[in-house]
Amino acid sequence: MDFIGRRNFLKTTATTLALSAMPLYSSAKTKGSDTLKVAIIGSGRSGWKAIKALFKINQNTKIVAIADAFDDCAKALHKKALELSEKYQNKTDIFDVPQSRIFVGLDAYKEAIDCADIAVLATPPVFRPQEVEYAIMHNKHVLMEKPICVDSVQARKMYQLASIATQKNLTAISGVQRRYHKGYQEAIKRVQDGQIGEILYAQCYWFLSHFDGMDLKTPPNFDPEELEYQLRNWGLFTWTCGDHIVEQQVHNLDIMRWAFGRNPNFVSAIGGRRLNLPMPQYGNRFSHFSAEFDFGNDVRLFAQCRQEPNTAPQVVERIIGTEGVMETSLFSKQLIRGKNNWQSPQVEDPIFEEYRTLVKSAREGLAINTIAEMTDACMYAISARMSAYSGLKFKFDWALRKPKKSLLPENLKFGKLPIEPLPISGEYKII
Repeated sequence: MDFIGRRNFLKTTATTLALSAMPLYSSAKTKGSDTLKVAIIGSGRSGWKAIKALFKINQNTKIVAIADAFDDCAKALHKKALELSEKYQNKTDIFDVPQSRIFVGLDAYKEAIDCADIAVLATPPVFRPQEVEYAIMHNKHVLMEKPICVDSVQARKMYQLASIATQKNLTAISGVQRRYHKGYQEAIKRVQDGQIGEILYAQCYWFLSHFDGMDLKTPPNFDPEELEYQLRNWGLFTWTCGDHIVEQQVHNLDIMRWAFGRNPNFVSAIGGRRLNLPMPQYGNRFSHFSAEFDFGNDVRLFAQCRQEPNTAPQVVERIIGTEGVMETSLFSKQLIRGKNNWQSPQVEDPIFEEYRTLVKSAREGLAINTIAEMTDACMYAISARMSAYSGLKFKFDWALRKPKKSLLPENLKFGKLPIEPLPISGEYKII
């Protein structure tokens, strides 16, 4: 859906949220505020990354709460943060989380968000929309780790929340660090300025030499059909992560959405799962995808991703134009080859700029809001997953509007949770 289509979509759905009945202001601290209080929701890698970044940038913030579904995970992150505090002798006041502000459970995010001005949302992706909704409705700024939705139902919700966040003058930043990388910013600007000519086609790859999540976070004899197993090993299950094309390749696809500046007309994809990855121990998601996005006028994006042991790794984005080629990778270089040769110098880890932007926007009332843009990128991945699962080719707009069933189970609670079978193309139905 292009900008005009998305705008109309927002206009026709906004009434369901009764915007006129909501306060159009933010109670979170903004312009002229002193210390900004931050809550970390999710105690995994992204939550730890957030804590390290906040210590590094030191922009008068204070981490005041931690939340996780599991007590041991929350306390482990708390311990690591205390140890980090000891290394930053002049910054020990950045981390102020007593035991009373360590919240545990499936709804723990609510209590943590209530304590803060900014919520860093770093739980399994399937929970992102409900967390963002709670934060925005309570007038909090958010940093949303990617992806911010895992299905079309959630995407439609996120477009609505984007509109509400704008109305409330809230900051809502997505955790795609390439957007804050100066080399990437310059590369995309040069493409949009025409330095590689007209775009002919594009490619992006995210190949890993392992199946992410094989280092199980539960005992070997633990039942995979328990909710605890699936949440502790959320990267292995389609419902929790959206499959790896959504959870991981969304980084690639966000760059392509950024460069193209529009959504494709049609989507077609294939995919599958390596035979020696046992189910259900290693979940029910695919291990490889190959997708084609058709933008019209014979301009196409080819996107491939793979997570399979002992295979060749590669992570790159490439756009081929009539006068040159742009090639980018967070792990190597950003460059243009052709009529206008260029290469980016080495820059700092963009995670720090991401968090500087978050804090500055919240403090100064800039209200930077990337929800809709990030939802677009997520829909690239979601539509490709649906195409690969079903074996169907369809319009991108149809992929957003048609599906009525969300991956998030209703009435989620600890205990047994049946695992969906591996999708079979030609048989899998998009409901």
